[in-house]
Amino acid sequence: MEKLVKCEYWREYLGLNGWVMFCSAGAYAKVFSRDEAEKIGCTEQQRTTCQKIMESNLGFGAVPEVEEAKEYSPKSNR
Repeated sequence: MEKLVKCEYWREYLGLNGWVMFCSAGAYAKVFSRDEAEKIGCTEQQRTTCQKIMESNLGFGAVPEVEEAKEYSPKSNR
């Protein structure tokens, strides 16, 4: 069977009760920066699609969190 989602974090296997499909990045609570997520194709639309597949297959789903880039400023010496 061809994978439904083409992503390095997407897992599919045939278990005793049928197919199991999930996002390993979401399962392990991975947090991506916006740039990282876009680079691997983990867009808002794709996360919604993955969430729907997991919910219909397993009854629940978890997708990775995406953070906006943080601006860092040098600490003052006070």
